[in-house]
Amino acid sequence: SNNFVDQSVVWGKMAGYFKTEHYYYSGNYTPIETSSIASLVVKAFPSPGYENFTIDGTRIYQHNYVFFENAIEGGLSLVRYTDSSKHTSYEKDGSAIVLPYLTSFSDFTSQQEIPSSVSYPVGNNSLLATGYSDSVFGFNDEGYTTWIETKTCLDESCDNMAVTVENFVNETRVLQILGTQTRISEEEFIEGMNQGYVGYNVVPSMQVPIPMEASCNNVDQCITEEEWCESGDPSCSESPYQEPDGKVKSGVIAGFTVAGFVVLLAILYLVHAYMVKKRDERNRVKFASRVAQTMSIRKSARSLSPALLEKEFNKIDKEHGGRITKEALREFLESGKAGEINDRDFEALWAVMHSDSSDTVDFLEFCAYMAQCQDEYNAAARANRGSIAVAASMARMSVARSLSVKVATEELKDLEAEEEGKDDTA
Repeated sequence: SNNFVDQSVVWGKMAGYFKTEHYYYSGNYTPIETSSIASLVVKAFPSPGYENFTIDGTRIYQHNYVFFENAIEGGLSLVRYTDSSKHTSYEKDGSAIVLPYLTSFSDFTSQQEIPSSVSYPVGNNSLLATGYSDSVFGFNDEGYTTWIETKTCLDESCDNMAVTVENFVNETRVLQILGTQTRISEEEFIEGMNQGYVGYNVVPSMQVPIPMEASCNNVDQCITEEEWCESGDPSCSESPYQEPDGKVKSGVIAGFTVAGFVVLLAILYLVHAYMVKKRDERNRVKFASRVAQTMSIRKSARSLSPALLEKEFNKIDKEHGGRITKEALREFLESGKAGEINDRDFEALWAVMHSDSSDTVDFLEFCAYMAQCQDEYNAAARANRGSIAVAASMARMSVARSLSVKVATEELKDLEAEEEGKDDTA
């Protein structure tokens, strides 16, 4: 979320109304008892005050009031107020960006603009803020001063807090403020402010209305909605990390769509062509292998005579009608060692073999398809010739063994007969 309370619990704990007390020290930690502000000498040690800290989603409205009592008893006193407006950042790290033109100081002077500052949550009980200012209480040096502020909760609910502020000009500390804040109710805040106006005899022109009539004390200087958005308030501005909207002309989109469709069609065509090629190869191998199994003479496809081809044709055309039917062709293919052929492959084979509109294959169509299967037939024929050679060799070995046994048997009988003759002579 872009809201403060969702990014860090410390923001919610520090919201509310507080009674404050500040102690001012010089750069060498010497207490500043009095100071000159707007031609008045006022007491500065301590300086009482109040704070109204309001959170509204991505925005913070912080109003600080400090009473400076006139050092001369009965003289007019001052109230110095600061209107500070902050918003969350797109980093969503809990940091608060202070709008430069919303931090105002009033001590008989007009509202002042300062460079932006940033507040960071530290854990769940502290805040650290850094920034710049062109005015330091009691000092009017040229150039900006750098300030560092810490605010720390002294209890878990942040009902009591300690505040420290250090101001530097270049590398020299020129001011240190130590303070405390104690939580009070809205009624106590309003009553305390109005009593302070009277009790300290505050200049009437500096008595801003309490309760406030707008989001800031200087009504004419309040931040507008447009200024909130221009400053980068996440609730009404565009994130710098957002991807830019893609804007492509319709013609370009149509071109890419058509090109993509054409590429897809080309891929599908290539896949289909590949599958058809493989299917046709399977069919040629199956058909050629089956024909090779039935050939009595194992020759190459180029050496097959018309008579041999006609003989093979007639083996398939068992009805001898001069044409091969689908049923006869399938029976022929599945009767050999190749096994069954699936319906899709068989229909593709049949479509390739018969070129006319008839439901049968004639002898010329058979010869034309055999010409397409030359390589497959030659491979199958070689395989069959190898099988036949092996079978013949095994047969010859069997015959040889039989002859050897027969010769051995005859020789044994002759020896036995010879032995019997010797016995009779004796």
